[in-house]
Amino acid sequence: QGCKLCNAGAYQTGSGIIAAVQCKLCDAGTYQTGSGLTQSSSCALCDAGTYQSGSGISTSQGCKLCNAGAYQTGSGIIAAVQCKLCDAGTYQTGSGLTQSSSCALCDAGTYQSGSGISTSQGCKLCN
Repeated sequence: QGCKLCNAGAYQTGSGIIAAVQCKLCDAGTYQTGSGLTQSSSCALCDAGTYQSGSGISTSQGCKLCNAGAYQTGSGIIAAVQCKLCDAGTYQTGSGLTQSSSCALCDAGTYQSGSGISTSQGCKLCN
């Protein structure tokens, strides 16, 4: 039968392992596409604008996009709450964005006092 490789999303630093369950899963905020890897550094960080809360993820598609109204400049983020909300006076319609400059200013004559607004309709007319 021979030795079997740890699956994608996992690695193993030791030798003499007897079962696949002894393969270590890549941490939250990371993924790994190869099999038979031997180091945790083989697990890649999810890109900026994304997060991933599970472990043992085997593709970058397992990293979820930050929602509209939010962005994330860092990589390896493990929860949606770590995506930063666009500030008051701004909104943002896209998802998976990586910069605060992605948040658009409300138009002249409008305002918006909340954060994390995802449409221009969130900007209200001044009285």
